[in-house]
Amino acid sequence: MNTSVTQQIDRFARTNERHLIELLTTICSLPSPTGSEQAKANWILTYLHKLGASESYIDSAGNVIWPCQITKKTKHPVYGAHIDTVFNQVSSIKPKIEGNIFAAPSCGDNSANVASLLFFVEMILSLHIELPAGAFFLFNVGEEGLGNLKGIRQFMTDHAHEVSEMVAIDCNSDSFINLAVGSRRYQIDIQAEGGHSWGNFGNDNAIAIASGIIWNLYNLDVPVNPKTTYNVGTIQGGSTVNSIAEHVSFTIDLRSESKEELQRIDQKFHELLDAARDPKIQITEAFLGERPCNDGAENSDMCQRLARIRSAHGLTTTFQSASTDANIPLSLGIPAISFGTCIGRRAHSVYENLDLDSLVPGFIQLSEFILSSPHK
Repeated sequence: MNTSVTQQIDRFARTNERHLIELLTTICSLPSPTGSEQAKANWILTYLHKLGASESYIDSAGNVIWPCQITKKTKHPVYGAHIDTVFNQVSSIKPKIEGNIFAAPSCGDNSANVASLLFFVEMILSLHIELPAGAFFLFNVGEEGLGNLKGIRQFMTDHAHEVSEMVAIDCNSDSFINLAVGSRRYQIDIQAEGGHSWGNFGNDNAIAIASGIIWNLYNLDVPVNPKTTYNVGTIQGGSTVNSIAEHVSFTIDLRSESKEELQRIDQKFHELLDAARDPKIQITEAFLGERPCNDGAENSDMCQRLARIRSAHGLTTTFQSASTDANIPLSLGIPAISFGTCIGRRAHSVYENLDLDSLVPGFIQLSEFILSSPHK
């Protein structure tokens, strides 16, 4: 990237820093729990149209998409920031600024990244900047929790044949993801005899059966490398303290960096369920969703480009594994990485906050990556 472009980016970001913070404040103030992102999507679409991105539209999944400088003769990169949040019970969000700290639920995950991507669109339109390879700018739904990556799945269903690579703009500007953590999630329901705690003592207790399954699960050995994990996230059941529980339900999350290890822990878990089954005990399961692992996608070029950009700013770069929107393109053999545009803390907590002075450097890092992207 030539010096004049980097100077343009720096000048635009620093001159308009207050506007970036205003964008963050507005986006953060629009509650958008997974499955209820429509109001935020409509606001983003209106904002893009006001900027002059008239080709922007909302697709069948609820994603906002701007195809920028797209041709049918080549493939193009995708830059996506998810607009959903984990805060299902938060109906009103009022960000607070104290000194250098911006505090609000979802400010870092993922409002700052949505704001930075919109800010980038505003920059290239106002400065008439040509992209190296065009791009799809994506503001997608359904990344968090049981959203099951709905938005990026739909986008890739519609456009994978047009995509050269993807950056999932997510979380912190010093957190770099190049390996997808796959997952499988289930809800397990157990129905047993139950009865009175005194009069029917000895009857099968659904809570005890679930406890045994969970105990055995937590005694399974899993590899440290590739990292593989299990977690029982919720459990509920029974009726009163003096009743033998007839029903219990629990949810489980299985994860791994390896497709083979994910399959292995899934199989072991189902063997535990089978071992607990009995003619008097009914065990059923509901598949809640899955996230795929990598499938041979080569993203070393993207990693090297990002490392070079950071090195020019005197920064080191360490990559790690995580579960992000990048899972879907990686599972399709499309190069993808993930990084964000701020330094934040306590993500997924109502006490979430970020450093305001991290926004401009994070935006510059993203901008330099997009504008140095090779034409493919």
